[in-house]
Amino acid sequence: MSGASTGGNWVDVARIEDAEPADAADKARQEHRRRIKQALGAVLGSEQLVALIGLGASAAVGGPKMSDLWKKVRDKDTKSFAAIQVKVGDTTPLTGTGDIEALLSKCQVLANTPVGPDATVGPFIASAEKIIADACHGYVDTADLSSHEHLLRILARRPQGKPRTRIFTTNYDLCIERAAANSGAIIVDGFGRESIPIFDGTNFDIDFVRRRIESKGPEFIDGVVLLAKLHGSVDWAIERNQIVRRDRPTAPVIIYPRSDKFELTYRQPFLEMMSQFQSALRQPSLGLLVVGFGFADAHLSEMILSAVKRNLSLRVVVATLQCEQHCDPASEWAYRPKIHLLQQLVAQGDSRITLLDLSFFSFVRLLPDIGTETEEDKLRSVLRKLIT
Repeated sequence: MSGASTGGNWVDVARIEDAEPADAADKARQEHRRRIKQALGAVLGSEQLVALIGLGASAAVGGPKMSDLWKKVRDKDTKSFAAIQVKVGDTTPLTGTGDIEALLSKCQVLANTPVGPDATVGPFIASAEKIIADACHGYVDTADLSSHEHLLRILARRPQGKPRTRIFTTNYDLCIERAAANSGAIIVDGFGRESIPIFDGTNFDIDFVRRRIESKGPEFIDGVVLLAKLHGSVDWAIERNQIVRRDRPTAPVIIYPRSDKFELTYRQPFLEMMSQFQSALRQPSLGLLVVGFGFADAHLSEMILSAVKRNLSLRVVVATLQCEQHCDPASEWAYRPKIHLLQQLVAQGDSRITLLDLSFFSFVRLLPDIGTETEEDKLRSVLRKLIT
């Protein structure tokens, strides 16, 4: 943990639960855990609640990491893979693990060469993209999504009168959708209710209400969340110039790990998703949960940092593995300048920010349940019964 209460220093709180502390060190860790839950409670209780869920949440339940994608693409045809490495100047040993994003970026540059493009690069890119899409789809059927389900239940349970939670994710897979179905949460994701759902940004304005015969007006249904998939999804396809949802499309609409992914975010439907995220970060009295996101995506990282600097009513909790290394310039392989800037703000005493170096499972276990009805909610419920 790194927060204003620790002076920006990293403090280990993982080894002490809520039991009676055995010594002064345990007592200090227990106090820090109390402060973590206090920070989480403040974020969850904010007027506006936004969650950004990154790769760490999917990797925790068996989703492929970048290193796994490298191995899957390599192992499909090692001879062709080695030949592509030579052509693009990738020096990673064939038995090693390299940067799949850097490799595909070099391939894309070579494929777009106006004079004499290499005929083997295009098929390699297409094959690699299919392998990546398949890897991000298949594992969900057997994954243990209980932690995702618990997270969804907490995020979806908002006091009456407060806006719905907005969830944004960089993941292509269907973990969130499957967890929502298992936990009873309802997702508004920009797709219509047609037999073949079609994406339209105006669908984010749709909500769910219940109409009772004995009631004079509609009642908003509990457990609804808004979901925007910033990098696309394995079940999106393009048909007749429209984005539709299909079970297993042959060419999923996703932003693959390449250097041109930032340019692709300015095309629909990704532009709509990014606009939604940027707009959400500007809302007053905002609570932001950043889970499993390592701040490697410069575009999204800059949006978050800008919001922290400009939205003074924002409270943010960042929870990701290796968060401490991401903040350390000496950790060349893990260093993330944007999250380091957040830690510098923490060290300066900014109590709005809390940084947690922990797994997705550990983070979910720490979440306080604040979904119980407040006195204000009870009063509102009584008044509603009196006038209906």
